[in-house]
Amino acid sequence: MIKETEDDHDTVPIKIPILKSGGIFMNNIENTSQPHEKHNFTVFVVNQVLGRIGWIFKNETVIIPRFFDFHSSLGVMRGLLPLIIGVGQSLPQFLIAYPVSKMTRKKGVFTLSAFGIAIPWFILAVILEWTNYAGPVVIGFFLVSHSLSWLMQGCNGLAVGVLQGKLIRIDQRGRLLAYDNSIGCLLAIAAFWLVMPHWLREGNTNYAWIFGTAGCFFGLSACASFYFRETPDWYSWDSADSSASPTLSKFLGSGLMLIRYDRNIQLLAIIIVLFYFARVLVPHYTVFGMRRLGLASENFFTIITVQNIANALGYWAIGNIADRRGNRIVLRMVIFIGAFAPFVAIVISRLPNGADLYWFVYAFLGFFPTSYRVVMNYTLEIAPRERHAQYLGVMNLIQACSLIASPLIGLLIDGFSFEPVFISCGILALSAALLTFRMTDPRHSRFL
Repeated sequence: MIKETEDDHDTVPIKIPILKSGGIFMNNIENTSQPHEKHNFTVFVVNQVLGRIGWIFKNETVIIPRFFDFHSSLGVMRGLLPLIIGVGQSLPQFLIAYPVSKMTRKKGVFTLSAFGIAIPWFILAVILEWTNYAGPVVIGFFLVSHSLSWLMQGCNGLAVGVLQGKLIRIDQRGRLLAYDNSIGCLLAIAAFWLVMPHWLREGNTNYAWIFGTAGCFFGLSACASFYFRETPDWYSWDSADSSASPTLSKFLGSGLMLIRYDRNIQLLAIIIVLFYFARVLVPHYTVFGMRRLGLASENFFTIITVQNIANALGYWAIGNIADRRGNRIVLRMVIFIGAFAPFVAIVISRLPNGADLYWFVYAFLGFFPTSYRVVMNYTLEIAPRERHAQYLGVMNLIQACSLIASPLIGLLIDGFSFEPVFISCGILALSAALLTFRMTDPRHSRFL
């Protein structure tokens, strides 16, 4: 049974419909244009496009795994990469969700965290250019810089979510996803081919300039955030809970209780954990190709190009489908595509001309980044607006659960080789895809 209430789920100044059968609290703010929406839409696109160009110079599937493998061949070291990403992407969002929810303006935390993403890459570039460190010392500097950048990325991810939820109406978020990533990926490919042939050479890769360029574009992306036009909120999470004095512990506790009482959140949590076992394999695909097929630098130019083209086309298609059909169906599509990636890699590695076809694996991997944004948009749909920060914080904490096991995945690869681990993780991801058929689609639910 579905009804509108002001009492069943914390007193708030607006009516929040509650879908009792699935435990979903739908975001029912009127789907009308927000103040300065066209202007803010453009700023979001510029911000994300510049960030996407920077991202190709610290590509998590090729550039960084090659950097790691040059200084350390241990799988457990590569396994640290998904762990850093998972913790950095998830834990800060959960911890800062409460202070962000109390802010009447979200732009400040967005801007500060955006600059925080750029600065560690500048520092790392200077260290690589002006010192002669090698091996474990370089890996140590890299891990510190990478971790700091991802911690800021996690804060920025929450800021992107709440600011997007505030400034962009629900049926324009898929369009925004399509525009910023499609344009960003195409421009990133152009920038990559312009300079990377000079820097990405076999045995003499100029990582200082590569990472420095990434920091430069991240910095430009942060500068774009100064141009957001944001009006103050007339409510916060505090106003949604007048029963007692709000505290951080209460905020976090009530957020975790969502997992206990909201059936759809429970199901989404299980799906994310299972699916991310396929995602932790990402840094291992490059080394798998190098060791099984002898991939060289010329192969990686094709691989990165294909991955970004797939990313651009994927974001465009998924963004438009999400606006028309909802985020549940696109989440299902992304998980199915990601789940087949390890099986495709194994099959291609057995072919006589596998080195020439290995780019096909990265066409599948190009859809992985979309999963984070799709989960974010789905969460924004099922959350009341004043609880966007809380819901996003909880969901990002869940996303870190399976990524914590990434060093173990590296150890298993060292102990049992790539193929058995790839197959196991692929099966878990396929299970996640099948579970999406049990999810409720909040956008098309009927309110009585």
